[in-house]
This record gives sequence, structure tokens and C-alpha cells, in this order.
Amino acid sequence: MQTTQTALADIAAQLPEQVIGTLTELFGNDLQQWRFIVDLFSDTVAQDLANLEKAIRSGEDAQIIEAAHRIVGSARMLGHQPIGDAARIIERTAQSIGPFHERKTEMESALAQLHMLASEFRQLANTRAWPDSAVAG
Repeated sequence: MQTTQTALADIAAQLPEQVIGTLTELFGNDLQQWRFIVDLFSDTVAQDLANLEKAIRSGEDAQIIEAAHRIVGSARMLGHQPIGDAARIIERTAQSIGPFHERKTEMESALAQLHMLASEFRQLANTRAWPDSAVAG
């Protein structure tokens, strides 16, 4: 079993610097809390992405705005600026004026970027074994 400091260094090397800053500010070096928040964020974003994708397919601007805004808020609270920015593009596009079919392509492109960023974050978060976890990433 690795030491907490070694685990901390390994995890900090994997996750975005702003995320590490936020986690450290909120929880110090409590890696169990870090893991809980990282997992909660990943799971919540996955659900919000599914809702966002469904809303874009159905063309419901209000639902798109709501789902995108949830992702923006979660990402900004965690300090993951790229995820927040990609979701904000979708939110702003849904709020803009014009025929939906003209805005849909931009939203779908941002959604693809958002999926990639969320998947990359989840993968980075799971590449190292967290202390007291039963299975390595």
C-alpha cells in the first residue's frame, strides 16, 4: 500500500491543476473526500450529459439550457474550466435566437467535445488506485 503523500502526488499528477486546487482548498489532503467528490462529479455529469443529449435530440431549448447549466455549475464548482466552458457554449447557443436546426449543429459539436472532456476526466481520475480503494483504476 502506498503512502498518502505518494498517493496524493500520483493523483495530483493525473487531474487538472485547477481541480486539485479546489479539492485541496475544500478538503486539504483528505483523499477519501477527494474521491467522493470526483466520483460524484463524474456520475452527475454523466447523467446531465444524457439529459442534455436527449434535450438536443428533442429540440427543447428550455431543457437544453437547464441540463447545460447544471454541468456549467458543477464544473465551475469543481474547478474544471474546460468542461464548464463547453457546457456554457451549449447553454448560450440554446438561449440564442434563430431556427433550432441552425443552432443544433453547434450544440452537437460542443456536446461531442463535452463528452470527450468528461470521459477524459473520468479516465484520469481512475488511472491510479486511490487509498483504501479495493480495485486499482
